[in-house]
Amino acid sequence: MAKYKVGNELIIVNNANEDVKKLKDITHLEVNGDVAKISWGLKILKVEYDEPNVTLTYRNVYGEVNKVFAVCLDVDNFDQEKVLEKALLKAFQMEIINISVMKNKCKL
Repeated sequence: MAKYKVGNELIIVNNANEDVKKLKDITHLEVNGDVAKISWGLKILKVEYDEPNVTLTYRNVYGEVNKVFAVCLDVDNFDQEKVLEKALLKAFQMEIINISVMKNKCKL
């Protein structure tokens, strides 16, 4: 991220390459004997709430920008945090599906 002051205005420029590096650092699969652990990072770019819906825009480890949608079925008890968690789970699910698709394309 770079910050520039133009007159009285502060302009912040986000560097996508820095984000991708950070995401690569926290994204990994670890196998230790008969135990495995996966860690996956996403950069949240934008969250839009339109009760009972949420739209999550995020960047993955490959620098791709994607969107997922989630709906809070209990409209009377709409909770922004819970519906955001639902959207994040959908994003991680989509990324894991993409991993398996890419791995299936590899020739052994």
